Amino acid sequence: MRFLRLFTKGFFLIINFAVVLLFLAACMAPYISPAWFWPISFITLAFPFLLGLLVIFLIGWLFFSYRYALLSLIALLLGWKSISAFVAFHMPSGNKAVKSGNSLNIMSYNVSQFGLYREKDSKYNRQAMFAMIKKQELDVACFQDFYTSEKKNDFNNREDISREMSLPYRYFSSDFNRDGMQHWGSIIYSRFPIIASDKVKMSMGPRSESLIYADIVKDNDTIRIINMHLESYRFDKKDYSAIRKIRNQEDTGLIATKSIIQKMREAYIRRSQQADIVGGFIRQSPYPVIVCGDFNDTPASYTYFTIKGDLQDAFLQKGLGIGRTFTGLAPTLRIDYVFVSNHFKVNSFRKIISDLSDHYPVIANLSLIGSGKTEVEVNK
Repeated sequence: MRFLRLFTKGFFLIINFAVVLLFLAACMAPYISPAWFWPISFITLAFPFLLGLLVIFLIGWLFFSYRYALLSLIALLLGWKSISAFVAFHMPSGNKAVKSGNSLNIMSYNVSQFGLYREKDSKYNRQAMFAMIKKQELDVACFQDFYTSEKKNDFNNREDISREMSLPYRYFSSDFNRDGMQHWGSIIYSRFPIIASDKVKMSMGPRSESLIYADIVKDNDTIRIINMHLESYRFDKKDYSAIRKIRNQEDTGLIATKSIIQKMREAYIRRSQQADIVGGFIRQSPYPVIVCGDFNDTPASYTYFTIKGDLQDAFLQKGLGIGRTFTGLAPTLRIDYVFVSNHFKVNSFRKIISDLSDHYPVIANLSLIGSGKTEVEVNK
């Protein structure tokens, strides 16, 4: 029996030590660009599970051998920066944000082309999304994976949203076009006038998208809205089928593993390069900024920390839990964000649980602290 106890303790200590090493490696990801060492990005996907295992080990050792609990406790303390970016500790906001005269209601939403390629009920899907968005009484809306068309009997979403949502001002990237009449990209809508706007290519290639920005004027204040859709894994139906086979440990699933890893590797590297461009652009802003987007990366990633910098994560300010925003692959993926500069107070943050897209829309209610910020004041 004594041998069995020693063996069991040694076995769990080895497992605990391995988890600690992987967890600390994941916590190093914000400091190591995937362009230099891409494998570390794979470990960040396991961050929430490693965190959960460390907590379980910590509690377990407290009951059986409290000295060994220090191993997990020290790892958690060392990794606190990553933990604090992953978990929010505030009570969730209500179903509808309280609006006041000086507040700003902003949504970030990957609309998945309004269900354009859904096999059934694409028209219903679009109508339901429009109704849900309109109900939020938005001042600013940032949409990614946006589709619009000027073709007869197609959906002119660009014009229809301006009209139906009372958001008359807009800027659209139109990154991809077909016949000069069908367009895809990211878009910013505003209830307030846009005095300047432009787009910045985040990478090269025929499938690259743009960062877009719009400077809006609310009362006497100029605010820069930034919207983006960073590189995705570009998984197709065949890849998702292979992932299911891998989960089920089917032999045929191993054949596709190399292709999936290659796509992920390329996406990690491109996103890190895009994050460097985005982060630099944000720091140069002469105005208070609101950053929205589908980053396709988790809060444990180099992408997240590089873009966030000194900005506030609206979810961490007013959210609770891990804040999942993507409905596929894993239940722990928060990849849609609203970041704001310290010129803003975050009044509330919420997400809408909806199956109309594979992403949940996220909404932040903000107030600008003070008024009439000048370029000199902002850059101080």
